[in-house]
Amino acid sequence: MIKPIPVVEKDIFAFRITGRLTDEDYRQFNAELERIVKEQGGPVSLLLELEGFQGWDPKALWAEFRFAAGHGKDIRRIAVVGEHRWQKWMTALGNAFSESEIRYFDRDALQAAWDWLRSPEEAPAQAEEENLEEKMAKILASPPPAYRHILVPTDFSLTSYRALARACELARQYGARLSVIHAVESVLYYDEFYDPLVPTFPQVEADEAIFEAAEQRMTRLAEQLNDPAIHTEVMWGTPKQVILSYAEAQQVDLIMMGTHGHHGLARLLGSTANGIMHNARCDVFTIRSEA
Repeated sequence: MIKPIPVVEKDIFAFRITGRLTDEDYRQFNAELERIVKEQGGPVSLLLELEGFQGWDPKALWAEFRFAAGHGKDIRRIAVVGEHRWQKWMTALGNAFSESEIRYFDRDALQAAWDWLRSPEEAPAQAEEENLEEKMAKILASPPPAYRHILVPTDFSLTSYRALARACELARQYGARLSVIHAVESVLYYDEFYDPLVPTFPQVEADEAIFEAAEQRMTRLAEQLNDPAIHTEVMWGTPKQVILSYAEAQQVDLIMMGTHGHHGLARLLGSTANGIMHNARCDVFTIRSEA
């Protein structure tokens, strides 16, 4: 399936692609892209983030080449973020059929993909570096900028609620935007050759039920917060990738998250917190559990 990722910039649009794509997926995506281009009135750039991507049905593969060939003038750049060599090969093949500039980035280079999409041209040569003393003097001479957008990943545990409470306090202090997100992973299993086992109706229904339950819990949380300015969203994907991707797309400058909680938080945000702290380009504050 192809799901949009909310983006701050008006000329960049991002999508997370999961599972095995069908011709119908591309039909819907193509219609959405045509709507976007028409509303923008000019070329746009795309980020396509592949997660748990299992390839194309034959008709969908041909649809991808039609897509690349038919939108060359509408799309300035396409950044494909993936995790397998064959995805890189397919990106290179797409370049042969498209006038758009297409580049492949490994998942760990997500920020580099965003930098490339945002840059109007190749970055200018860097000026001569200041020495360490000059840099330290500049930092100490001016106050740090106020936070503008705070992100709180939640798994609805008490520890994540404590992180949210602290984030609300900081948002009021700085007059910052506040977003709360929850990531939902598919329950489908994969075999040793990576290709997924054929999904059965119970598995698909389980995914849908989990996502719907998460949306209901997020709705109750929004009602408790009772602040229409706080944005809440449930998204498909692994927690680490969803958090990093959302932070880049929305230009978040602070991530506030809990660690070592109960009821699944250790799985959701334990090792994930370490990954976020090492890969996010914004500040990351962690709130430890009282237990």
